Amino acid sequence: MMQEELENKIIGQIYDAALNASLWPKVIQQIVQYTESQAAMFTALDQLNPAYNFVHTYNIPACSLETYQQEKIKTMNQKLHLPFWLEVGVGNALSQNLSQYGQLFATDEYVFYEKCLKATDVGFIASLLLDHGDHQWSVLGIHRGKQDQPFTQYELDILKRLGLHLRRALQIHKQLSLARLKNRNLYRILNAIKTGILLIDMNRELYYLNQKAQYFFEQSKLFELDKNNQINISKPYQLDLEQLISSIKPEANYAKKQVGGVLAMEDQYGQKIMLTIAPFNSPRHFTDLKDHLKPYVMLFITETEQHYKLASSYLRQVYGLSNRECELCELFVNGYNLEQIAAHYQLALSSVRTYLKNIYAKMQCKSQAEFLYKLMGVTIDFEHVS
Repeated sequence: MMQEELENKIIGQIYDAALNASLWPKVIQQIVQYTESQAAMFTALDQLNPAYNFVHTYNIPACSLETYQQEKIKTMNQKLHLPFWLEVGVGNALSQNLSQYGQLFATDEYVFYEKCLKATDVGFIASLLLDHGDHQWSVLGIHRGKQDQPFTQYELDILKRLGLHLRRALQIHKQLSLARLKNRNLYRILNAIKTGILLIDMNRELYYLNQKAQYFFEQSKLFELDKNNQINISKPYQLDLEQLISSIKPEANYAKKQVGGVLAMEDQYGQKIMLTIAPFNSPRHFTDLKDHLKPYVMLFITETEQHYKLASSYLRQVYGLSNRECELCELFVNGYNLEQIAAHYQLALSSVRTYLKNIYAKMQCKSQAEFLYKLMGVTIDFEHVS
């Protein structure tokens, strides 16, 4: 199999794993083999949504994995490596030689090497920061031995390309993990998600759409179904859609190494909508599909100016906010000013100021900017990755 074909096969598997988390170990194994590495660890943590958290590994001994789970080691890992990850930024890959940790006696680096790296003889590591915020972070780390060659920029570029799809897949996985708290059946889960989801074939024929996607079709003139049950979108965007779908075809020209992609659109009401086009290689999840061998495409529809919903239970538990204070925070993060909040609750402006003063104190905020930043850190809706 040619390199481009293998890379795009992995991309398809990434989106499969977004819908079925049991497939992540296979994805990690494929990435390790594709980059001619030795081992890997894929970690995602979200304090607001424990059901989202996972650690997937390939070829890492149980003793090292058990050590990675210790709170002290987690803290040490972030202390040693997070500054480097943040320096390159979310979505970018970083190469480091960690074998030198073994020579730095009586340091955190030495402890980390002895407890986590020594068992797998780790020398070089390529890290990909996929998510970072006040309450969540996600990292993919690919390992090579001390006797191996360091990662090249070409290989880091491969990880960066895969990273774009991993970040989108994490958003889908997060929405599914939230939905699974109340739903077990796959179709019920997909219907509970606030993202529009459609399953089509390479000819744009529709096989499935969830309730949110139905809403978009009913409310927006951007989308329509023709007499052949094929998806069409507004003329200014139709050609781009067809080209992005074509990039998923197995026989397509992959010179640009892009599979699927993102399409920004605006409907008749001025609402900005993002459409993500991604390969889907596990039609067996949809039991009523007759042909499981043909290639399929997933479309994800998101609103870029949607209403933000806050993790109120987290605000109550961590900061001790009351229900009314949580409601006020949600209005604030969605752009309401003090006068509008007062009118909404039929309160005096002075009362709203008192509420905010108390919230600032509980959340230890010294400015409106800091307050807004913390609130954006506890939103639980889909954030579009471009």
